[in-house]
Amino acid sequence: MVENFDTLKTQLNQWNGRRRLRDGLLWVPRGILTGLLLSAVLATLSRFRPLITNDELLWWAGGLMLGGLLITLLVVLFQRRSLLQQAYFADRQFKLAERTSTAVEIHEQALEVPTVLAKQQLNDTLTAVQSVNTIQQLPLEIERRDWTIILLGILLLLLAWYLENPQSAILTQQRTVNEAIAEEVAELEALQEEILQNPDLSSEQQEELVQPLESAIEELEQGNLSQEEAVATLSEAEANLLELGNQNDQSDLQETLQQAGQPLSNNANSQQFGENLQNGDLGQAGAEASQIADQLPQLSQQEQQELAQDLAETADALAGTDSELSDQLNEASEALANGDTESAQEDLQEASATLQQRAQENAAAQQAEGAASALSESRQDVAQAGQEGQEGQQGAEGEQGQSGQQGQEGQGEGSAQGQGEGEGEGSGGQGSGSSSSGLAGGEELGSGGAGAGGGSPDTVFVPDPIEINELSESEGVDIELPAECISNPETCGGLLSETETEFTDEQSVVPYDQVFGDYRDSANEALSDEYIPLGLKGFIRDYFSSLEPDG
Repeated sequence: MVENFDTLKTQLNQWNGRRRLRDGLLWVPRGILTGLLLSAVLATLSRFRPLITNDELLWWAGGLMLGGLLITLLVVLFQRRSLLQQAYFADRQFKLAERTSTAVEIHEQALEVPTVLAKQQLNDTLTAVQSVNTIQQLPLEIERRDWTIILLGILLLLLAWYLENPQSAILTQQRTVNEAIAEEVAELEALQEEILQNPDLSSEQQEELVQPLESAIEELEQGNLSQEEAVATLSEAEANLLELGNQNDQSDLQETLQQAGQPLSNNANSQQFGENLQNGDLGQAGAEASQIADQLPQLSQQEQQELAQDLAETADALAGTDSELSDQLNEASEALANGDTESAQEDLQEASATLQQRAQENAAAQQAEGAASALSESRQDVAQAGQEGQEGQQGAEGEQGQSGQQGQEGQGEGSAQGQGEGEGEGSGGQGSGSSSSGLAGGEELGSGGAGAGGGSPDTVFVPDPIEINELSESEGVDIELPAECISNPETCGGLLSETETEFTDEQSVVPYDQVFGDYRDSANEALSDEYIPLGLKGFIRDYFSSLEPDG
């Protein structure tokens, strides 16, 4: 009895294995098709949005199809079925009229029947099982339609990989910009740490210098900044640091001290103090001033009078540069001249503290200028990120534009009277050209100044706020002249009798370095506004980058 049931159990297991193989042949291509369908959706989306490149599409497609295959195999091959479930399948598939399921239920004592009947039922089941043609009744078939669709899908994916994706260049540029931003964030963090570790700065100065960097890092780490917004963020931090550098700049004081410290350097009792002042070493000069204050009681009256005279000369030289330090040195000089050594000591100690403060301010200015310089490099790196591939196309367009511009300049030389060539005014130098105020000066500069080779000319043309084109578009007011004015204009004032204005060599120029910063800051501020079309932001950025002055 038991041996007969083991025969049935073995047969059921064999049928279940063949069932797995049949299901595998059926569902494996469908799993691959699922991954292929997801790949097709991804390929379609990548044509409209910068998601992945063509090469990455192949990797994604291969991964998705492999994932669909593995999931299908796991479900099909490792799905567990009980012996009773296998019997139900055998009854349905081979039309055994519930013989195998009944035999299993009797064996598992789910049905209570007499032993004789159970034996007869099992023998009948085995007889029916032996009559089953497994190959015919449970065939292994391959769905050619599914594999045909898979083949066609793979061919379409290969076609999508072969055809150029217009979003790939945008995606590559975005990734390059993001990488550049990440690198600049790391540099800003290192710069921030450098400021915090500078022993020459007070805690207030460190906090003041770090604040622009912290703001820039916070904005750059948002992860959704465009290239223009990142450049504007770095430009704003650079401008703030430059402003801090200008506020703490002591270059005028150091320059004045080169001459102002000479009287003290010629005095044996203040020689080191004077030399430090002349060398611009404000911190050491402050320490020397404190030391001189401690030594005043040890000086003779004549030495005090000589020192008073030297301090007075130094104070007079500093009067127009640092009034506070000048007053302190002058008060020390007067106290020494009057024999008030104690007051002179206090004044020199105050002068020492002022010099130490100036030394800190000078260190802050140097640190701010260095940080601003680093930010300038970071800004240029971010602005140039992803532009390498476009240089060839822009260069070709630039050559065409220059040849066209040269042709226009050749036609306008007569009306410009030859002045555009020297002053950068071009055919519109006399106000009669058709160029707009914004790009006219830039194009002139590009041909003779910063635009061509990165240099900066001494001056730049500043057009008038109101252009002739603007005047021509405004509505005028009609007036009627008296009849006598028409017949005799001289009787109606000098205006009607004047001749046409004869232009000579009028110029409207200012130093280039003075105006470029304002232009650049205005452009960076405007780039952060959403109303500027994205297609024009790149041109604006490239335009002002080409005009960047050296140094």
